[in-house]
Amino acid sequence: MKTNIQKLLVGASVALCVSAIAANPASAASLTNPQVTGEKGVDYFIYEHVPNPEPTASTDFTRLNNDADLETVLQGSCSVGGAFVPSNSCKKGEPGGNVELFANSERLSFDEFLDYTTVTSLTGDLGDKSITLSSLTATDWFGETLDTSYGVNNLANEWFEAALTSYGIDNQLLEIANTFVNKIPSNKTTLFNQFRDNGGFQRFSDPNIAYVDMDDMTGALEVGLTGHYDAVDLIFDGLTDQHKGLLSIFLDGKPVQAAELVKIDYEGETTYHYSFSAAESGLLEQGDMMSHTGIYDPELTSNAEVEEAPEPSFILGSLLAAGGMFAAKRKQKKSSVLK
Repeated sequence: MKTNIQKLLVGASVALCVSAIAANPASAASLTNPQVTGEKGVDYFIYEHVPNPEPTASTDFTRLNNDADLETVLQGSCSVGGAFVPSNSCKKGEPGGNVELFANSERLSFDEFLDYTTVTSLTGDLGDKSITLSSLTATDWFGETLDTSYGVNNLANEWFEAALTSYGIDNQLLEIANTFVNKIPSNKTTLFNQFRDNGGFQRFSDPNIAYVDMDDMTGALEVGLTGHYDAVDLIFDGLTDQHKGLLSIFLDGKPVQAAELVKIDYEGETTYHYSFSAAESGLLEQGDMMSHTGIYDPELTSNAEVEEAPEPSFILGSLLAAGGMFAAKRKQKKSSVLK
């Protein structure tokens, strides 16, 4: 009974957020000869690593510098004994900077995003093989027909459904919660539509690439994605004090985590990858003093493979609900940078 009540309250908090929004491998080949398509400072941003002048500080910094050397920026990793372990922190200084692809994504309305076909890509070499990492377009999410409905067979629905299932959010939970608060979406269709209409999909289309490595022994590919280790402050920014208090109780100090998706063309295959588990990067972006604190390193073993999500189950729902708020915050930041 206690569990059912907790799930009910969790579902309520999720929907309230929606309405409120809106050690390194022994032998590894790193990306060489990297190049990015598009216009610097518009289609993509480059963030370089800056050592902290205080040697005893626990974090270094990243700093926007679109003239930074890409090969230097993309060095590093976040491994413990040769493997990425989210529960551990990255070593200070590794990873370093990152390249944000499709940096102008959140400037677009949803209708503009549907018409936008420009792809920002990072290309380079891993030994004698080439690799391309790209931002996503509406066609990637919704297919050639751009069917934005809930329930159709496309990446948008696959990712959304897998994410909600992983975090324990279902129609029954939403329906029960809706009987108590009529502003709560009563089903996943409504939740999907609100996330879509508030710019959620373009929000998750602009990955920050931190590093690209290949283990020479196993051939395993590692791609580090930079993001927020804990996005709770962005979510709280758009909530009332009452809702903040409610979510604080449920979060119980646990982080809210999710990475943008990245499209990868490698060895003749095209795959999409994402993650909901971050390690602390040991970095902090100097411009806003809140970004780049997490590193996501999804296993690139299958198409759109989703990792097991951390508890509690409402974490993803909170993040999905925050899609519009993320977009507003990042748009404001990028506007100030480009002035």
